[in-house]
Amino acid sequence: MASKFYYFGFGSNMLSKRIHIQNPGADRVGPGKLQDYRLDFYNNSEKWNGAPATIVPSKGDHVFGAIWEIDSCHLEDLDNQESVDRGVYTPITLPVMCITLQKYIQCRAYHLCQQPQTDIKCIPEQKIPSDRLPSETYLKTLVKGALETGIPDEYVNFLRAIKHNRNVVKTLETILELQDVKLVHTS
Repeated sequence: MASKFYYFGFGSNMLSKRIHIQNPGADRVGPGKLQDYRLDFYNNSEKWNGAPATIVPSKGDHVFGAIWEIDSCHLEDLDNQESVDRGVYTPITLPVMCITLQKYIQCRAYHLCQQPQTDIKCIPEQKIPSDRLPSETYLKTLVKGALETGIPDEYVNFLRAIKHNRNVVKTLETILELQDVKLVHTS
């Protein structure tokens, strides 16, 4: 029997269609809650045409996501997907509360190597710089993944309301079947 590890996906990898592109054997354990971190966005992803998600230590905040169980032989595939070799993300291990099992699980997660210095929630919406805005497609992926994972409605509504850059990546919209996902800000 192959050894396995747990992975906490808080961005596009909450969505099964997304994680299964490079990790088809990933099994969702359930929704997870990471305490004392915040969700943020920074820099630019050519694939998504906007800022990707990251987690940043932030006392009192929390991030919801999907906990996945993955065969250890696919660890390199996940690292490659997260561009660890190119210095985009770095892996970390964190205790995540599995909501369905009501226990903490040590999970691998990834955060951007170049982290934002300010909390996006503290920037007036009209002044958020472009390198802090996810694309519409990326945000729809997060919302669909959160719904699919069973993340609490309050957090899903928080995701729906995040300002985005209105960029649409048609190929990913089609592959990930995002046509029915509704956001607060629309293009």
